[in-house]
Amino acid sequence: MKNNIWFIIACVLVFCVGYNMNDVAVSFPKYKVAVIDVPTVLSNSSEIQELKRLQDKDMEELNILISKAQNELLNEPDKSKLLQKEAAYRKQIETKKKEIDEKYNSKLAKINDNIKNVINKEAQKSNYNLVLPTGMVISGGEDITDNVVKKMK
Repeated sequence: MKNNIWFIIACVLVFCVGYNMNDVAVSFPKYKVAVIDVPTVLSNSSEIQELKRLQDKDMEELNILISKAQNELLNEPDKSKLLQKEAAYRKQIETKKKEIDEKYNSKLAKINDNIKNVINKEAQKSNYNLVLPTGMVISGGEDITDNVVKKMK
């Protein structure tokens, strides 16, 4: 008899705890989700377009240096001078390429931070809890791409 009473009390307690947990789960705020088309934002960014122009210019300078090195090495008859010039040009080209990559990566990181800040400000202004790229979302979410693109210009 005592075991039955304890069993009934335990069942009532488990039921009450489960019922209260359901109330807590239901009372959590709902998430407001936004989506953004990242390729559209990047293609409309004037900073990205300027970075591409600078990258193209730097790569053109590097290609000119490579062409100059090739022409000079082809016209060098002395093997020892050829090896010296080849090593010097190789070092110069590698240094130039490293400079270009470092400059590009640092500017790209700054641009990425600026874009994230614009997206965060837009999300906070419209009270979004979560912003996802459109490629990750099958259905749902409000598209804020146009607002972000307007703020970046």
